[in-house]
Amino acid sequence: MQITKDINAALARIQSEDHVVHGGLRETLFDAVTPVFDFDAQQFFPIRPSSATKPLRDIFYDLKNFYNPGTIPKNDFDPRVKLIFQFGHLTEALILKLCKNKFQVQDEQRRVKYGSLIDKDGNEIPLTGSIDWSMYLDRTSSALSLVDSKSIGDYPFKTAPKEANIAQMQLYMHSDWGRENKVDKAILIYFNKNTSDIKCIEIDYDSGLATKLLNRLKLAWDYYLKDEVPPREYLAGCDWEADYSPYKEYDNREFLPDAPRPQPTPVQDYAPKIGKYAKDAIRAHVEKYGNAAVKYLDCVRVVEYIDGKLTLI
Repeated sequence: MQITKDINAALARIQSEDHVVHGGLRETLFDAVTPVFDFDAQQFFPIRPSSATKPLRDIFYDLKNFYNPGTIPKNDFDPRVKLIFQFGHLTEALILKLCKNKFQVQDEQRRVKYGSLIDKDGNEIPLTGSIDWSMYLDRTSSALSLVDSKSIGDYPFKTAPKEANIAQMQLYMHSDWGRENKVDKAILIYFNKNTSDIKCIEIDYDSGLATKLLNRLKLAWDYYLKDEVPPREYLAGCDWEADYSPYKEYDNREFLPDAPRPQPTPVQDYAPKIGKYAKDAIRAHVEKYGNAAVKYLDCVRVVEYIDGKLTLI
């Protein structure tokens, strides 16, 4: 048929690159990402459930920039990464729609309080966050479950749940809303954006872990009030965030080749003294509910700064 010949001819032209490629259009679209999805303009308070496992230094620098914008140099997210976040939000909205079709959903984007801080003038700063939603898994049951959905790739999907997600759910269940509704279960719904597979993981509320996570966030605030940069945390497994920190270039200047070499330092000396370290407790949850590999570093290490990355040797 003539239409088939025309289609084949068009495909041949495309494959031979005998067509117009709008190379500039791609750059123009990426240039539009920041003004359309400008995260910096939102200016969320840096201490929040999603930052519970972030390096203390990152939280400290976030606080400095929150109260005095531009104080600490930071690298902006790449436009492509911002787009990934946005498509993740769209996927989460799709999961919510599916849940609404089968379950009794409530408390969408409800603001809950899970703790408080005291500023230097004695004023209380409430610590709040927004849960995704809650629902009853069984229509005949009165047990309400906290629900959060995440869009992730193949490897994190395989090793889910993620430490940061567990921490976030623990603080939400620890909130005034969680205690009032006796929420002792949280469901993490992971959507594999590469395969469209879904993994649903139910975790139990752990008041001890939630308290340690809250104390860790308060510890970051204490460092801010003292205007003292928190010590480095060299803990394998949970500290991958440090390699993606927007403050990495600023914070790692002391490790540049021309800088004096630091003396070997016992890693355990850098662990905040708040009882059993919260990240260890999070690892226990990962081991219980997932299959992520867990590693520990508790001996003397020397830090090397190689090609923009901190390496322990």
